[in-house]
Amino acid sequence: MAKRRFVIDQSLYKVINTFHGVSFTTEALRDMYASQLIEDGIKEVPLAEVRLYVYEYIRRMLKSGWVTLYGEKKKRGQVYRLGGLPSDLELELIVGKFHRQLPACKADLAVNLHRNNSSSHVDALHGQLKELELDMHASMGEVERYNLLMTEIPELRTKLKEPLESARERSSKLIGHFRAVENTLQILRAT
Repeated sequence: MAKRRFVIDQSLYKVINTFHGVSFTTEALRDMYASQLIEDGIKEVPLAEVRLYVYEYIRRMLKSGWVTLYGEKKKRGQVYRLGGLPSDLELELIVGKFHRQLPACKADLAVNLHRNNSSSHVDALHGQLKELELDMHASMGEVERYNLLMTEIPELRTKLKEPLESARERSSKLIGHFRAVENTLQILRAT
């Protein structure tokens, strides 16, 4: 089977790897990538520009099968899930458009596709932990808000029960994911 080439910004690829098996939104990926840009010495890039850049990659990743929609399809706040790299996809890491303005020595980021040492796993798991924590807080806030709304507007109680149960289920799953990543981090630190 012929391989399909997938050209990707090496700095964005580094950020995307922290989302493996975890749901994320365009905004979450945008924010982490914007933080990575600052870490790489690139400042004052408008968030709207970063969002468009990130969204274009998400669109291409969806088309390639590397990313899938998670939950219902939405116009805003769409949730995605990063899967494993499809076997017929071959990555080509490039210097991203925001990095081209840097001197060559800084722009040439060292991204190793096959990082297997435990420190790289710890870094990736820390990123996942942060994202899971944000998702957990959002989900728990949603449950809390549904409960408040059911108290404030009792006539909607029956209609709000289903979304409340859905939010509780998401919250439980996120807590499970959080604990699994947290336990894995503890195991890695112990070795």
